Amino acid sequence: MREVPAAAGFTPSIASTVVSSRGRRLFVKAAPIGTGLGEAVEAGVVLADVVGDLGPRLVGSASPGSWRIAVYEVLDAQSVGAWRTEDLGPLLQVLEQMRERLDPSPLDTTTPYAEAFMPLLGTWQALAGAPDASGDAPPAAAVEHVRSQPLPIAVPVRVLADLESRWLPTLASGPALHHGDLRRDNVMRTADGRLRIVDWTHLWSAPGWLDLVRLAPDVAASGHDPQALLLGSCWAEAPVDAVDVVLAGLAGRAWREGHLPEVAAIPGLRRMQREQGLHTLRWLERRLTGTTS
Repeated sequence: MREVPAAAGFTPSIASTVVSSRGRRLFVKAAPIGTGLGEAVEAGVVLADVVGDLGPRLVGSASPGSWRIAVYEVLDAQSVGAWRTEDLGPLLQVLEQMRERLDPSPLDTTTPYAEAFMPLLGTWQALAGAPDASGDAPPAAAVEHVRSQPLPIAVPVRVLADLESRWLPTLASGPALHHGDLRRDNVMRTADGRLRIVDWTHLWSAPGWLDLVRLAPDVAASGHDPQALLLGSCWAEAPVDAVDVVLAGLAGRAWREGHLPEVAAIPGLRRMQREQGLHTLRWLERRLTGTTS
């Protein structure tokens, strides 16, 4: 018996491939309840049947004491280290399958992603000195470390703040099951080019197009056009203003947290957040100004 910890990912929980003495391989996720990590393992178990072959097959699960354990098949695939041009077609197919299976959500136990993300909003409103959606002033101290950091786009902060302030009414009623964390390290590529999605760990609902919008800046980091990806997808008709609201909200969180000190236990986290913030802001600028590059 031997264990091989997962090389990718940013969640501090057990995620390992276990190989038996007879050579059988299984992927094990485990974490305690109470930290949010055990709850994520639980959610993955609930979602396994719904997701089906979009992700790995669940072999079994257990709840010893406060711990939650889930065991999955090992995918004969590698995490997407960078998005290749030949990945874009299969990616659009996966997104279409997600729409067919998950919109509307087949589960009635979800909570709105818009509400779950609310505590992470407020960057642009704080920088602009504007009240947040509840009428309270966001904590200025939370953004002091980025107040003098020049933005990589020419869009005024007050415009970003206005978009951010409309997050909840814009997104709260979305009916689809939402993955919520689509990035290249949560997508696996098989030898024949098929893509599979891992880390289904949230029981969230949102507009169906939101997973694509969350993913597109990650695709842009590999040199591809996020707007072309959206317009070539099954979500080409996503509401323009709503997409802009999402991009502003996501970019604010990534920009603020990406410039915080490094987390020793999660190497690469801040770099990933800065990358996400940069490409989300650049896409938003293009959409707001009508530029093509």
